[in-house]
This record gives sequence, C-alpha cells and structure tokens, in this order.
Amino acid sequence: MTQEPVYPPQEPYTPNFLRRIRRGLYSWFGLLNEWDFRIPVGALRFMGLNLLLVNEPAAVRQVLVSEVEAFPKHPYMLWILEPLIGRGIFSVNGEEWAQQRRLLDQAFQMAQLQRVLPQMAAACRASLARLEAQVAGDLVAGRSVDADAEMTLVTADVIVRTILSRPLEGAEAEAIFAAFTRYQKRAGRALMLRLLRLPRRPLQGYLARDAAPIRAWLAAAIDARLADASAPGDDLLAALIEARDPETGACFNREELVDQVCVLFLAGHETSASALGMAVYLLGCFPEVQQRLRAEVVEVLGSRAGAPDRPLGFEDLRQLSYGAAIFNETLRLYPPLSFFSRESQVNTELAGSRCPLRALVTISPWVIQRHEQHWSEPNAFRPERFLSDANADDRRWARDAFLPYGLGPRKCPGAAFAQQEALLVLAELVRRFEVLPDLEHEPELVARLTLRSRNGIRVRLRARS
Repeated sequence: MTQEPVYPPQEPYTPNFLRRIRRGLYSWFGLLNEWDFRIPVGALRFMGLNLLLVNEPAAVRQVLVSEVEAFPKHPYMLWILEPLIGRGIFSVNGEEWAQQRRLLDQAFQMAQLQRVLPQMAAACRASLARLEAQVAGDLVAGRSVDADAEMTLVTADVIVRTILSRPLEGAEAEAIFAAFTRYQKRAGRALMLRLLRLPRRPLQGYLARDAAPIRAWLAAAIDARLADASAPGDDLLAALIEARDPETGACFNREELVDQVCVLFLAGHETSASALGMAVYLLGCFPEVQQRLRAEVVEVLGSRAGAPDRPLGFEDLRQLSYGAAIFNETLRLYPPLSFFSRESQVNTELAGSRCPLRALVTISPWVIQRHEQHWSEPNAFRPERFLSDANADDRRWARDAFLPYGLGPRKCPGAAFAQQEALLVLAELVRRFEVLPDLEHEPELVARLTLRSRNGIRVRLRARS
C-alpha cells in the first residue's frame, strides 16, 4: 500500500517562463514548480502581462469572496470556453452573470436532490450492469476495467437523465466523449498560445470544430423539447424553460438554453467523472479505506427497514459520513478544476504582494490543497481529515484551504448534486465489487480544462458473493 498515491512530480524552479509554457502545452501542471507549493504568492511578468499565483487563504477569500467584483473571470479563460458554452454562466461577468445565476438557482430549486435521486439510481444500476458484464469477460481474459471510462459514462448518463428525462445511448456517448476529449486537449494548448499573444479568432476557430458536434447534439434535444407540448415537465430542462428572473421577468431564449445546458452538461458530468475516477483508483490502492466504507454502507442499510440488499435511499446517503470524507479527500488531492483565473480591476495588494491593474490572478486548488504550509502530509490520502473528530489543524484547513467547488458567489451551484451522486456511485460499487489495483497501470495525470488521466484509470473488480 502506497502512502502517497500518484501525482505528477513537481518541476524544479526555473525563471524561464517560456520553458514553463512549453511544458504547459501538454498539461497546465507544467506551469508550476516546486516552490509554488511553499510560498504564499508567486509573481512574475511575461510579455507585458503580470501573473500572480495566490496560495494564502486570506488572499484567496479576498479574490473570490470579499472583493469578488474587483476580480472578475479573466478573458483568457472566458474565450477558450466560449466555442463550447457560448455565453453560459461560466463565461460571463457582471449583471449578465447575476441574472443567469438567479434563473439557474430557480431551476435548481425545482430539481431538488431528493427528486433527482431516482434518475441517479437508474444510471447507477445501468453502470453496475455494464461492470458486471465486463468483469465476467475480463476475469476470463485476465484484463482490468477502465474506471475512468465507466465513471465518464455513468456521470454523463446521470446528467442526461436529469436534464432530458432519458438515458444516454451508447453511440451518442462515444461521439460526444471523443469530441470533448479533443476539445480539452486543444483548449489547454490554446491558452498557452494565447499567453504568447497569438490572435484569438483563429484559436477559437480551432476549438469550435470540436465544440460543434456537442452543441448540435444538445441543441437538437432542446429543439425537440420546445416543439413537443407533451414533453416531461419535471426535469431540469423544463425548469430552465419555465424559470423567470424575479427581478426582471426575463427568461432564457433558445440560444441561451443551449448555452446553459452545455454548461450543465460540462459541469454536471465532466468534473464528477474526473473526481469519481480518481476515487475508484484510491479505493483500489487503500483496501482498509474500502473495507471501512463497505462496513459503513452495510451498517446504514441494516439499521433501516427493508432487506440489506435494498437500494440506498436519500436518508441512507446522508448517513455515510466516512463515504463523504473519502470523496472530500479525493477532491483535495485531485480537484477536477485545478486552476481558476481572475483579472484584477484595481491596483491592490494580495498577501503583501503588489497586484497591478489587469493582472492575471491564478488560484489553484491543486496547489492550495497540497500546500506544505496548509496540510500535514499534503500528498498523503487520509480521509480522516474530513471527519467531525479530526484534529484542530485538519478542521482548520478543511475550512480555509479546501476549494474544489470554488468559494463565494461564484461557487459551483451543483456541489450538493455532485456529492450525492458520488456517494451513491461509490457506495453501490463497493457493495457489489471488491476494487483491486492494477499493478501494471499507473494513471498519468494532466491538467487542462479538467484533471484527467491521459492513459485512463485501470482497476480490477472482483464480484462479492
């Protein structure tokens, strides 16, 4: 059993930022160096642009919470997302963002966690059936299964069922995943090239080729819904169509619906798939953690009415405190969104360092959540950090230096959705299978729009009797 699960080695310090950008063409982790995990703020100037990496928790809160209007999302991040999500909520600032957030909050109130649990459970059952079929064949052939691919499929199925009230079909899933994988890879490179001042429009055209099939697929589903008076009225798309801004009475038009559904599909499956794939990897690496989780699931099921093999319900999931700790520690070690970027609209200071007007301010959950000044054994997997009886230091940093969903008014509105989905998938997985490591495989992590493994996440599954 390894005490420190896989992570990319920290690069040695170099003052040559051009060399870092060259590394960043492959993965944004290439922009970092070993000192970034020790300092409160890193600052440099490159081709006339001031860049800051902010690690000090009080300064992070200054940017994301207390002075959020002075630090809107940086244009560089907005334009690499625009070909895919248009002017969705992730790619706008100011009053346009505020109105969209009011409408989305209203839609999310209709899609409450307890109401969407049946769709999550149906997708989870389909996933377990696929895994059972794979395990039967793989054990004969002596192969492992790709947990990354399966977590990508089950989370996409969850979000499609939640938005559109139908399961995700295999053929459409394959085409969409392939397009998004290409988009991710090209978006990572496009940002590095933009830092080198390459023009925006050709780079966006380069990205749009892979965004087009995703947008067209979702637009067709929305058009079909708008034309069908007998369509379901209780899913998230229906809630988005019906939402009205309480301040202005405005609603989403057709193009805005496409933008927002693209955002929800990206945020609702891609980030969850990233985290769940790594959670399954960790369960395989740490059998005692897996055993404790399974024991907690069995205890919760045994304490409530019904047979021990009954489906996990809403109240059951709320009792899985160790399961929640496992997922939070996974998010700490492997945050799906490893970098946030903001643009300073004022001349100010952050943690004692000068922050000029128009500076590109980067906050990296990857760095902050592995920072040597914040966490004991920062690269070790210890779910106990997130339990109620954790020591004072762990409780402090779990509050002040843990931001996988962001902080402040732009914090991800789907955080509770993702937590419920993850608990359900992991709990049902360990009920039916023992997760074993594939000793011939190690994930190769890369950071682009989200954190992913370049070579998948392979584990072995053994069916429980």
